[in-house]
Parts: sequence; structure tokens; C-alpha cells
Amino acid sequence: MDRKQFELLAPGGDVESIKAAIAAGADAIYCGLDRFNARNRATNLSMDNLKEILSLAHQNHCKIFVTLNIIILENEIRSVVKVLNQLANTDIDGVIIQDLGLGYILKHHFPTLDVHASTQMNTHNEGQVLLTRQLGASRVNLSRELNIREIKHLAQFGRERDVLMEVFIHGSYCIGFSGHCYISSVRNGASGNRGRCSQPCRDTYQATDMGVDHPLNMKDNCAFTDLDALVDAGVYSLKVEGRIKKPHYVYTVVDNWRKQIDHYCDTGELLTDTTELHTVFNRDFSTGYLNDSIGQEMMIDNPRDYSAAHFVKLEGADSQLDIQRIKQQVYDKKTDIIQVVNEKISELTASAEPETEESKRVPHKDLPKLVASEPVTESPTLSVLISSPEDIALTQNSQADIYYQLPSALARNLSALVELFNANPALLPWFPTILIGDDYAAAEQLLQQITPRQIVTNNTGVAYFAGQKNIPWVAGPELNITNSYALKCIKEEFGAVGAFISNEITALQMRRIVRPDNFRLYHSIYHPITLLTSRQCLFQQTTGCRKTRVNKGCLPNCEKATSIINLNGSEYVIHKQRGSYNRMYSSQNFLNTEVLSDIPGLYTDIFIDLRDIKTETRLGVNKKQVMEIFSDFLQGRDNAAAKVKSVISPTSNAQYIKGL
Repeated sequence: MDRKQFELLAPGGDVESIKAAIAAGADAIYCGLDRFNARNRATNLSMDNLKEILSLAHQNHCKIFVTLNIIILENEIRSVVKVLNQLANTDIDGVIIQDLGLGYILKHHFPTLDVHASTQMNTHNEGQVLLTRQLGASRVNLSRELNIREIKHLAQFGRERDVLMEVFIHGSYCIGFSGHCYISSVRNGASGNRGRCSQPCRDTYQATDMGVDHPLNMKDNCAFTDLDALVDAGVYSLKVEGRIKKPHYVYTVVDNWRKQIDHYCDTGELLTDTTELHTVFNRDFSTGYLNDSIGQEMMIDNPRDYSAAHFVKLEGADSQLDIQRIKQQVYDKKTDIIQVVNEKISELTASAEPETEESKRVPHKDLPKLVASEPVTESPTLSVLISSPEDIALTQNSQADIYYQLPSALARNLSALVELFNANPALLPWFPTILIGDDYAAAEQLLQQITPRQIVTNNTGVAYFAGQKNIPWVAGPELNITNSYALKCIKEEFGAVGAFISNEITALQMRRIVRPDNFRLYHSIYHPITLLTSRQCLFQQTTGCRKTRVNKGCLPNCEKATSIINLNGSEYVIHKQRGSYNRMYSSQNFLNTEVLSDIPGLYTDIFIDLRDIKTETRLGVNKKQVMEIFSDFLQGRDNAAAKVKSVISPTSNAQYIKGL
């Protein structure tokens, strides 16, 4: 087997870690600049650092990818374009992105820069691969939650279309799907979509019914002995997580994986000794997602370094003397590794490379000024989301657009849903964030069997398919639209007719967004606040479940609710609806009646979510009356805003106040 069939991709949080990765034999390194990257807590690089690192890396046959993998605010467009102008005049090997607006800018104004889709784009189905390809991406970092069969399908699908797949092989797991986790944002304004995640999933909570203090904390990923399966699947890039880890961690993990790859290429056999991987920081290891064994085994009630505990358990030590001895041995081994890595780093030098005219080949580019549509003068249209068949009666004699939440388990429910929408033509489909495998195929089939006048989708794969079939589609709130170029992208590239603006941003951050001509702009002013969506079961560590693993019946059939409370007394609601993935919500729903007066003329449509999510928020009147009160509010009738607040409580609008 040829080593060129795949790439070992390493993290680089600072110059020393990058050098450690180079010394360990990485084929490529991903690293961030001072701004616009999803690891704000890492030291990151200046542009001068980057130029030095590029020379060193390339002389050691190692590529450098720059991470620009956050959502971009409107007032940052000029700054990010300045960065792109600088990057276009370096020899970087690619940029990694999350934001659709940034993807549009790169495709149309910086075509010399190779583009990779970040894990923050959460790619897990065929339509999403096609969407990123149309934006010019040559590579996609797949969702960490996929199993090897799902990975193999997408890897082969991508290769047939000149898109390579990248898969995480080692490092921290997140409990929630990347790019759709808002718990840190809601809690303290530190958004994971801006590289500022405060890792609340690692927090200590009040002990659950199962006696667990860290119910959201997962073991680390380690696919060391699964390399053969990844090779068979056709994965190209093998990615190590860890841009906030120390150089000795980076070196040890990359060095072990380098040896594993080389040994497998030479002999066709796998190394099995993971001693060194267990010696550096870890939370114990699991490959539950990769091997389709999702469940309790993937969780650990300890977010701290497990390395010493691993060797204590391995030796079966039970006396304090033996435990202390093993801890000292692990400490000494880490000290030895640090010294070795420091020596390796000091030996790395780059020969001077004179700057040439060829290296300044890309002229500076400015973006054309966007022309705004005329301000909205009519009262916004009301849109409503429901999820219960009993609420379909709300469509009768209503001027509102009524959307019906589709389950992620679409394949199991396809025929019933086709019948439901054909029997209720006024009802509009609302597609969920996650649609994997057969469930994404079922989404395509549903759209081919019904003729909705419009859909909302939170899944970019469905967006791509709808655009190809000329089905009017609106980008849902979980697509995290925060700038005008994202709107321009989805309209011009993929045929969107409207979009929700993200609920993570403030009025000031929305104010200068330019709405394209003949385009609807939506904002959700009342909804349960989603904190995260997980393929993991959130009940095994909380209330308990008779199953130790998630099986095929869990997604379509299970419906449960519980809550967890952190040590500050904040309660989070866990509610799994039948057919949907586990979700965690704030205890209070979001309500924001100020946005229309704060930014008059921006929004054509206002949205309320009337699903029965089990939060503390209660309605003082029935849902039909709630809709009537919101309609009065949109019409500007006297005291309507006060009446809204009087019939819905308790609520919060902290996200709107904090912003990003």
C-alpha cells in the first residue's frame, strides 16, 4: 500500500506545537491565525509566524492549512478579506472554513486558495458533500458521529466527485454535533461557533439519578487499531485533534500514528501497543461512533487527565503506596517525553528562502459594495412551527405560514409523512439539522412525492437538493447565517428564497446585514433554546436506561425528558422527541419582542416555535390565541408586546443582549 493514499494531519496551536508535529512526521498541519479560527484559546500565529512556519514545514515535506473556521460577522468582512489577501500571497496549502459567506468570497474572489470544509460544517450526507463541492471545497472533514459504514459510503461518493474525506482519528470528542452546539454561547456568550467554547460539557453537575457528576463528559477518540478499516473506507486525511494541547502531546500522538501508518504500509499489519498514547493527556479512549457502538461505554465521569488512572487500573493497584508509585512513573515518563520533544524541536531549522516576485503573484482584491434591498414597509408575516398532528388544525383560517417539524428518523416515517402533507397542503415541511444515510435519502424522496410551496431546512444537504429541484427553500436558524455574503451565497449558488438570521447575534450585529433583492429574511422571536443535539444517549448517565447502547429503535421510538443542574444552580432540559436525536435546551424559552423596533425594515418574516418542548416556560392561553396575540404584535396594535409577555412566562432574551 502506498503512503500517498492518505495524509496524517496534525494540530498546531502555537509555533512549538507545529514544530513538534513536523518533527514527529506529520504530512500536514492545521493552525490558526490571531483571529477567525475555532480555537481562540490556543496561542495561534501572527502572519510573520506563519511565513516562518511555512518555510520550515515545506522543507520537511509538510503542508500547512490555515483555519478560518468560524462564522463571520458583518463588520468583519473587510478584515477577513484583508487576511485572505495576505494568505493568497503566501504558499499556504489550504484554508479550512465554516461560514458559507466566506466560502462564497473564496470561490469568487480568491480561487487560488484551496478550500476545506471544517468539521463545524457538520457534513454527514451526500447533499452536503455536493454543496461543499459547488463552493469549491476539495476536502470535507466529516462529522465525528459517523460509523465506518457511513464514512465509507461518503468517502467513495466524494472520490467519484473529486472531493476527499477527512476523519478525526484521535483526541477529544464533543457530546454535541459540531457547529450546532450553543450551550457555551447561551451560558456566557462564549460561542463555539466563534472558537470560544468554554467546554461546559466537561463541567461538574449536581449528581444525577445514576450518581454521575459529569453526565455530558465523553472519553477521547482513539482509532489507532482501526487504521485498516479507515484505509478500506477510502479516507484520505487522518486528523488528530488538539490545538490547545502541549507540544509533547502533539509529538507523542503524531509520532505513534506515523509509526502505525508506516508499519501498516510496509507489512499490512497493525501495531497494538498504545502505552505512549495512554501516557500523555487523555480521558480514556473509545471508538464507539466509528464502530457503531454508541452508549454508556463512551462516557467517563472524570474530565481530567486519565493517564495515571489507566496504568493504575492496568496493574490492578489498590494500595496508596502502589498508586502513588504508578503516578510518579507516569509523571517521570511525561517529563522524559517533554525533554525528548524539546531536543527534537531545537534540531529543526529552516534554510533561508529569498522572496521572489513569483511569491507576490496575486494582486490585492477588494469586494464590490453590496446594494441593499428597500427597507421592509409592510408588517412581517408570521411563521409558526408545530410538531404534533393535533396542532395541524392551526392551519385552518390562518394567515400564518405553519411549518411541521420533520423527524430525523425520516426513513421510518416516510409513507406516513407523504400522506400527512398531501392531506394538508397548507402545511409546510421543516427539515431537521441532522439527516444521516437512509434518512437523508428519505428526505429527497419526500420532496419528490409532495409539492410544498416552500420548505425550511436546517440541513445543507436538503438545501442543495431543493435548489437542484427548484423547490423554494429557506435557510433555517441552525444554519447560522450572520453576514450578507452568506445570504448572497445561498441565493446565487443554491437558489434559496429566504433565510433566518442567527439567534446568536445582537441588533447591532444584525443592523448592517444586506438583504438581497426578492429575498425573505426571517427571525425567530419565540422558541425553546437549543443547547446541543447529540447522537449519544443523554439518559444513560442521567435517569438511566435499560439499554447500554443506542440501537436502531432508539431514534424513531424513544421519547423521554429529564434535566440536569450545574453547580451554579442553572437547569438544562434534556428532551428526546420520538424520531429525533437527543437534545438539550435552556430551562426557559427565548422571547424577544424588541428586535422589530431595534431594527425596523430588516425582517420580512417573524417566527414563533409552538412545539411541546418540556421547558419551564408556560403558555397562559391556547396556541391559537398565542398566534392571534403575536399577529396583533406584528400589526403594531396597542399593548400587544406587553400582552405577549403576559401570556408567556418565564422567558429569556440573554442571547440577544450578549451576542457574539
